[in-house]
This record gives sequence, C-alpha cells and structure tokens, in this order.
Amino acid sequence: MTNYTNEIKYAVEAALATIWADVGELEILRRQLDQLTAETESGYRRAQAFQYDEDPDDVMMGVGIHWATYFGPDKERHEVATNVNDLNQRIQVREFSRSAMSASVLQYAKQGISIVHAGLQPCPNGRGVGSQSLKNIIWQGRNQSLHWEEGNPRQPVIDCFDQLAIDFGDEFTHYNTSNLAFNVVRTLNWREFESFETDMQSLA
Repeated sequence: MTNYTNEIKYAVEAALATIWADVGELEILRRQLDQLTAETESGYRRAQAFQYDEDPDDVMMGVGIHWATYFGPDKERHEVATNVNDLNQRIQVREFSRSAMSASVLQYAKQGISIVHAGLQPCPNGRGVGSQSLKNIIWQGRNQSLHWEEGNPRQPVIDCFDQLAIDFGDEFTHYNTSNLAFNVVRTLNWREFESFETDMQSLA
C-alpha cells in the first residue's frame, strides 16, 4: 500500500486542495459570523438595560454602547454575512466539480484496496466510521458516485447509505439522485493527504 499511496500522492493532494478550498473558507467565515452575532446581541442587550435606568449617566452610557455595537460588531457582522452568502453561491456553482473531484479520491482509495487485496472481503476493516467499517464506506461510496445516475443501486450501496443516513443525517438519503462523493469524503474527514494516507495504510 505504501508504494501505491506514494504514486498517487500528488493527484490526491491536488484533488483535496480543490475540494476544500471554498468549503474551508466558508467554515471559517461561519465561525466568525457566529461570534460577531453573539457579540452584537450581547451589546444591544447591555445598551437596552442601561437605557431603562433612571440615572441619566447610565442612559447616556447605554446610548454609547448601542452606537459602539452598531458601528463595531454589528457592521462587521453584516459584511461577513454578505461574504458568506457570496461564498455559498460560489460553492453551489462548483458543486458538480467538487463532487467529481471527491469521486476521484474515492476511486483512488478503492483502487488501492483492489490492487493490494484483489477485492473487498480480504481487506482489513480499518477504523469504524459511525457503525460501519472504513473499507465498506470507501467501496460503496465509490460505487455510488460512479453509478448514481443509473438510479438502480445495488443492495450493498443501499445498505451502506441507509446506515450512513442513520449515523450522520439525511444528506445520505439522496443516493439515487445525487453524487454523494463529497459527503462521504467529508464524513471520512479527508481534508489533507496525510489523513487519506493514514486510512489507506490501515487497510494494508
């Protein structure tokens, strides 16, 4: 398996970098947005509490907090929210290419199993992913991504994705109508080659 992963390293690195470029940026922006939203709500609550006070100085302090919140975290929150919306649109536009690149990564992984073990059954299970084995999710994930347009998946694919839906959510119920390769790659947490390589070595 080591020779094989060395041979495909460049291709897998390039594919994963492309897959995660926009998605990783969106995750960062969403965390920033959540933090700014919390700061904004906290600022306005504090301002409102002071403004109901009978002391004029406290009322003026509340006004100051209100405008500091408005021109500070609230303004930044709106800017980040706009960036999140723009990036979401870009991600949707690139959904097909991201799924295709993810399918290629699963193909590399499945091919490694085939080269080393000549099939699924002799291969070690690898780590658990939800309630299933790593090797099964790779194998069935690759098959789903390759044949989903036929609309007639084989029973092992159905069983695998029904269980993925139970373990990880309804996004895996659309195996008859969508290429779910990215969903599988994300669930396996293959964000860089090292994670992919570690999993492949566990299947040697």
